[in-house]
Order: sequence, then structure tokens, then C-alpha cells
Amino acid sequence: MNYLVNIQKFIEGNTLLSASFSLLLLVIAGMVAHLICKFFVVKVVRKVFFSTHKKQVPLDKDVRLSEKLSNFIPVITVYYLLQFMPDLPEHLLIAIKTICGILFFVYLSLFFTEVLEIVNNSYSRKSKRKNHSIKGYIQVGKILVHILSAIMILAIMSNKSPVIIISSLGAVAAVLMLVFQHTLLSLVANIQVSSNDVLQLGDWIEMPENGISGEVIDIALHTITIRNWDNTLSRIPTKNFLTETYTNWQAMFTSGARRIMRSFHLDQTSIRFIDQEMVQQMSQVRGVNEQLSALMDGRDSSVVGDRWFADNGITNLTVFRKYLTAWLSQRDDIKKDMYIVVRAMKPSPEGLPVEVYCFTSSVLWVDYENSQSAIFEYIYAILAQFSLRTYQHPTGNDFWRLSQHREALNHQQGPEA
Repeated sequence: MNYLVNIQKFIEGNTLLSASFSLLLLVIAGMVAHLICKFFVVKVVRKVFFSTHKKQVPLDKDVRLSEKLSNFIPVITVYYLLQFMPDLPEHLLIAIKTICGILFFVYLSLFFTEVLEIVNNSYSRKSKRKNHSIKGYIQVGKILVHILSAIMILAIMSNKSPVIIISSLGAVAAVLMLVFQHTLLSLVANIQVSSNDVLQLGDWIEMPENGISGEVIDIALHTITIRNWDNTLSRIPTKNFLTETYTNWQAMFTSGARRIMRSFHLDQTSIRFIDQEMVQQMSQVRGVNEQLSALMDGRDSSVVGDRWFADNGITNLTVFRKYLTAWLSQRDDIKKDMYIVVRAMKPSPEGLPVEVYCFTSSVLWVDYENSQSAIFEYIYAILAQFSLRTYQHPTGNDFWRLSQHREALNHQQGPEA
């Protein structure tokens, strides 16, 4: 006993040794508190916050939260034990308290950052609006948490009230506005994009000026990430969606129909009033007789011959437009309850454009292209039955055929000449 008493008196008499011993006790207390948190806090977090998931697959949320809690609880333990060590030097006591305060707010900001991240992940999985993203708001919350933590750390280091620190920021507000101008612009843009639902996750957008055409896979505070059709990734500043023009195809996918609006050009010299010879040729195409009967309904029997078609303005293009409209309305891949129009457009040196305007019943790109291709392949093949010709610029084959024709004529006329 005397030996222990002597050791205690020796330690109390030696200030440096006493301080070292106190510091050793604080380190041990912090390590013990950290280990206890590692093993027991996870169970408390799981029971309090995630009790509904006990019977399901173990979540990683409780582990992540418990790790953040186990970081700053030892700091609180060390700070509390300082009250029972009055023999520590004043400057060392202040230094330890300052370090504990700084670490407390650092770990506290990390804890709330993790909570916000968990909220974002839970919202993405459980929200009824699967395509809606709150990642921008979460990032704003993280920025505010870090700013408040920085203010509290500055207040602790300078030993001043946080109110004084905040009031002094007014003097550098202009500088902060300049530094964070892109963040503020992105925040306003993100709020408008999210609140107005003009852009959501999974939307297919197109920005021709930037060469972008793809699916929105991430909406963050500063950037929006797009996976292009060739699987490349593009990141566009959020504020650009308020200042630049882009096309959102999601409304088309939602409607369940995709528009076909394409023209083919006719040789204008092939358009003329029909006659009996044309009628016989057209009648070979199934479905044309019904359209001719509708056009000729109420025909005056006293007017005979082909003059009746000219008097009533019935051309081969008129019959073809009526026939093509009826043919499109009978196709299974064309929507019957939406517009089906075949119309002649303004003529040009390229010929007379005839536009086909309708909607496919499938919005998938492959189905859409197959339907569109099948329609125009049929059009080009059936035009000859209506005595119509497509217009195209002369090709090398055309000039070669013309030269062969002239050579044949010269050969026939040569002996006579």
C-alpha cells in the first residue's frame, strides 16, 4: 500500500507525468467508447430506425449510420471526462476542448450527410414518381450542413459566438455570390426543372446543337447526365436547360404513338386527269374500286366519256391519295384514332412533295422504322399502277441509257444518211 501511495504522490508531484497519464486515460476512454459503439450502436439504430426491416434482407443503412455515430460519440465521452481532470494545464485543457469541438461538428456534418443520402436512396426506391429526382435538393442540403459546420468550427477556433461569425459574412457576401454563382444558378434551374416536371429520370431528350440524343440517367445540382444512343455519356450544366432549346420525347412515349411525317416527290408531268384506260389499270389494285366509287358517286349519266373526270377535277393523284389514306387506316401498325393524312405540298424544283402524316401504334424505334420503311417501299412500288412517277435527279445510268439510245438511232439512220 505504501508503494502505491508513493507512486500516486510521485505522479501528483510531477506535472508533466500527471498530464501524460490523464491524456492516456482520455485516449483509452475514447477507444473504449468507439469499440462499444461499433458493436452496440448498430443494434440500437436497427431497432429504432429500421425495425420494419427485421425480417427482410439486412440493410446497409444501419451499418452506415452506426459508423457515423460511433465517430462522434467518443468525442463527447472525452469532452465529458475533461471535467474530472482539473489538474491538466489550462492551455492543454483548452486545446483538447477545441479539438473535441472541431471533431464533433465534423463528424456531425458527416452524419447528417449520410442521413440525407439515405433519404435520397429511399425516395428513389419507394416514391410513386419513379422518374422524379430530389438529388439536387439533397446536394443543397449537404452544402448547407457543411456551411453550418464550418461556421461552428470557426466560432470554436476563434472563441466567438456563431452569430458574430454569421454577421461578419455580410461583408464578404459579394465575394461569396461571385464564387458560388454557378451553384446558385444551378440551384434555381434544378428547382424549376424538378418542380415543373419538364425533365425526369428516364426521359429521352435531344439537343441537336450539342449533338446529344439519349436518356436522362441522373439529375444532380450542377449537371444532368445523359446516356446517348451510342452508350456514350454527356453531362450538361443544369442551367443550360433553361437557356437552350431541347426536345423531350417522353410525351410521345407516354401517348403510345409515334408520328410519321415524311414526303416523297412526284414528277409533276405525270399528274393528269384519269381516263378509262387508267381506271382499268387502277382497278387491278385491291381497294381502288371503293375509292373510285366514292369519288364517282352521283355521276351524271348524260355526261359520258373521259370528260366527266376532267370536269370534276379527278386526277390520278386524287385517286392515289384517297386510296393511300384508306390503305393506311387498314394497317394494324397505324393508330386509327389519330390523324391519317396524305396531302400535296408546295411544289419545288425537286418535284411535287406528297406528305404522309400518321402515327404508328408502337413507340419502339425498331418497330417504328420498320413500319415507316414498309409504307414507303409500298408507295414507291404502287405508284406506277396510278400512272405516277417519282422525281429524282438524273443519274449516270440515265445518261448511259440516253447515249445508247442515240447510238442505236444513229446506227439505224446511218445507211440512209
